[in-house]
Amino acid sequence: MHENSQIRILFFTAEPNDTARLRLQQELRDIEEQLRRFRVQDRFVLKLQLSARTRDISQAILDFEPHIVHFSGHGQNTGELCFENEFGTTQPVKPEVLAAVFRLVTAYVHCVVLNACYSNIQAEAIVQHIPFVIGMKTAIGDQAAIAFAVGFYRALGANRSIEEAYEFGCVEIQLQGIPEESTPVLRKRIDQSPAAFYLQRPAIEGRCYEEIKQPGSLIRIKAPKNMGKTWLMNRIVAYARGNGYKTVTLSFNVLTDGTIFQDVEKFFRSFCIAVANELGLPNQLIETWDNQATSIFNSTMYFQKYLLANINTPLVLALNDVDLVFEKPEIANDFCKMLRNWHDRARRDDTTSIIWKKLHLIIVHSTEVYAFLDINSSPLANVGLVIELPEFTLEQVQRLLNLHGLNLATNEVDQLVDLLGGHPLLLRITCDYLRLNEITLKEFLEVAPTLEGPFKGHLLEYLTILENNPELNTAFRQVITADTPIKLSPNIAMTLQRLGLVKLERNLAKPRCNLYRQFLRFYL
Repeated sequence: MHENSQIRILFFTAEPNDTARLRLQQELRDIEEQLRRFRVQDRFVLKLQLSARTRDISQAILDFEPHIVHFSGHGQNTGELCFENEFGTTQPVKPEVLAAVFRLVTAYVHCVVLNACYSNIQAEAIVQHIPFVIGMKTAIGDQAAIAFAVGFYRALGANRSIEEAYEFGCVEIQLQGIPEESTPVLRKRIDQSPAAFYLQRPAIEGRCYEEIKQPGSLIRIKAPKNMGKTWLMNRIVAYARGNGYKTVTLSFNVLTDGTIFQDVEKFFRSFCIAVANELGLPNQLIETWDNQATSIFNSTMYFQKYLLANINTPLVLALNDVDLVFEKPEIANDFCKMLRNWHDRARRDDTTSIIWKKLHLIIVHSTEVYAFLDINSSPLANVGLVIELPEFTLEQVQRLLNLHGLNLATNEVDQLVDLLGGHPLLLRITCDYLRLNEITLKEFLEVAPTLEGPFKGHLLEYLTILENNPELNTAFRQVITADTPIKLSPNIAMTLQRLGLVKLERNLAKPRCNLYRQFLRFYL
């Protein structure tokens, strides 16, 4: 945001009927007052989205293309923000869902302000995509929230930077005599360059590039959370697009609104509508959907006779976060059967196989050994090219360090890997932290498993989850206090692995990395 450019601010409020009343109108009036003096030059444009429902979030952002998105309302101690549903009651929105929305609007959103209790967890997720995000690390009172907003927008109106405006907001809380000035937290995106977020793996990428060119191909990418699955998917999609293919990327994190998984037919219809929309084709479900037929049949015919029939080039359909579908067995089995059937149709020697050869599928999901639907025995087992992204090897860790201009001795690299393993996310954070701070590796290793280190938000999120779930807490304490991998109940082991807290080796659990062992053993 430049000093003399117009700044668009999108202001969301939500105050569900089943929550305590907040003084949102006062906060809004005070913000408008701070910005009013700059209206002569049309410096700020403020758009209100009051009583915001979940379905309003992406629509309002897409319509207005704001530079700053502000949310005032309630937050839960588990990290969800409380929007409203169609009945005016609470509809929680998880951090990863809201972050997925902001990942798609990085072209114009520069700052997100979450003036709600416990919103720092949301800020941690969103800052992966947006340069500046402000959240609250604990509960915050009405007066403190209003004071922060007044100080923040007053400074912003005076052409101060986001960082300075944040400081003015905290000072304003102090000026009002409210002992909550340390509650707001400013998160800054460290580095968004491809080198920092994705380490090239030529052998894996090369196999995927060759496979995606095969008629009717199917690639399944699986790995634990934060291993680079989405980045690999995006590179394959970009490669296909560069070769003249049409591409559609759907994330079930964004596609789902909490209701489509409640009804099988609604899920399949929503899926078809979403693909048609991405292709720029009008919705023809009313004309083509046969209420006497199954959802699989209707969806298949919709693709065969309408979507694929209306394009002249191959289509790459990339489906991300498919594990969300796997968690709904009543839908997952049919959905996987349908995708398998589409893949098989391209291999038939009949009149329709030519149409299905146009479709190239990429399916991305997290690994879950004991998931509700066992993907390894599902209709997708042994189909297409399966890519399982491993953790970084010692050599790859060294390459990542080199990409960031970090020259560590061999024994120092060994110490780093001993703490973090080959965890891509933790290693990327480490590289940025070491590069931007004058700190030795020894000092880093000492501060890393503490609340003063760069993983504070990441570690506190895990601590909160475990503290709120006694069964997981007990099981994980057993894991981190044991000298060797241990056996857990299948459901507990699966849940801990899905959270990214443990690795499973021959069905025995051990900590994902020593960072988790050191930090969580101290607090649990």
